[in-house]
Amino acid sequence: MYDLTAFLIFWGVWLLVPILVDGLTMLSSLAGVLITRWRRRRVRPQPLIYTPFISIVVPVYNSADTLEACLRSIAAQDYAHDHLEVLLINNGSTDHSFAIYNRLQDELGIWQSWHSIISQGKTWALNAGIHLARGQYILNVDSDVVLAPDAVRQVIEAMEADPALGAVTGAIQVLLPPPTASLGQRVLAECEFFEYLTAFHVGRVHQTLLNSLYTLSGAFSVFRREVLLQTFLYSQETVTEDTDLTFELYERFQDIRVGCVCPAVAYVHPVESLGALYAQRVRWQRGQIEVSARHQQLMRRPFWHLRGPSPVRVLVVDHTLSFPRFVWTLLLPILLLFGYPLSLLVMVLLALYAFYVLIDVVWVGVAWLGIDPAARRRLRQIWWVLPIMPGYRMVIFWFRFSGFLHAMAEPGTWRVQDPATQVREGGRDLWRRGQQFVDAARRIARDRLHHSSDPQ
Repeated sequence: MYDLTAFLIFWGVWLLVPILVDGLTMLSSLAGVLITRWRRRRVRPQPLIYTPFISIVVPVYNSADTLEACLRSIAAQDYAHDHLEVLLINNGSTDHSFAIYNRLQDELGIWQSWHSIISQGKTWALNAGIHLARGQYILNVDSDVVLAPDAVRQVIEAMEADPALGAVTGAIQVLLPPPTASLGQRVLAECEFFEYLTAFHVGRVHQTLLNSLYTLSGAFSVFRREVLLQTFLYSQETVTEDTDLTFELYERFQDIRVGCVCPAVAYVHPVESLGALYAQRVRWQRGQIEVSARHQQLMRRPFWHLRGPSPVRVLVVDHTLSFPRFVWTLLLPILLLFGYPLSLLVMVLLALYAFYVLIDVVWVGVAWLGIDPAARRRLRQIWWVLPIMPGYRMVIFWFRFSGFLHAMAEPGTWRVQDPATQVREGGRDLWRRGQQFVDAARRIARDRLHHSSDPQ
């Protein structure tokens, strides 16, 4: 009886905790999505009776490769072109981004203007554009984003139908990898596509229902002018300025909600490599810690409050309750040394793997109900990615854990080197120092030989 109890306690703590955490998260998210879909069927946004004037702010920094596609997607919007302006804010570009803007200025048929500022940085560009904007609604769109043709109309209709919505983000989807992409890049891009699809069409929908959206995505966000101008705008005190502004909106306004309008889709380019993915997720995770430290009022909210923002709850789930996953990664190989049979460990790993595959299958199934036909066609073609997703999510977990360590030990930077590059550069630096040491030793040996051969 004692052996059975010890067995259940040991495996229950280390095996069931991650299952319960991720399983309960999945069930609550699915419930939120189904409730939201039911409400959406009952009350649909009505076509616009009044067309508000809007300002689209596009920060530009060496965007020559992506700017044309971004501007053409804005020009292709089914929103009245005479009721929008596009403000391109250049913050130190050294490529031919301006030449692209100049070439398209007359061709696209939309009102657009180019403004250059002295300071570099996305936050400076966004804040400058916000001060120049004249629109009733202010849209921030990254220069490497491609908007779906109805994206602008969808968010404006949703906000006009609900005056309590002060700011929203669209759903972000990942574009197809370029034809020249390697096999590894294609696999990485499709894993990203799955991740974003479930994150927005399941996770963000659930957060919107509970008014607890964690981040208004910097790639595509929309604000009511009167709401945005009552904030300090985007801050340079953190590497995730979009999350910081989202938290400030929660602190300043009790009667204003933020949310995600999933029918409004913005497409982003896939990351080029694991190194780029690592840098991105380290920055996001570091930003989570920085922003939480900056907003003590929200941090005082109890984590058991389901409605409203609760950074503490996010931190508990992301860090404290994810600790068993961290321990398992290191502990399982060591258990072999303590006499646990290999067959038992393999069985445990297979059980965990099957559980996480099931979670992704369910998430994708629910997301399927709310995505556009093009995304559904892509899902049919890349079904083979599902068995890879548990491994991909484990890699993301370790990248985020590294971001937590960066936040504790290193100053914040926008770009972070991946571990492989750091090891290579560390090896090169060690080799260089070794060469310097050898050269110095040779010089000393030559000098001693020279002095010993001098006649006395």
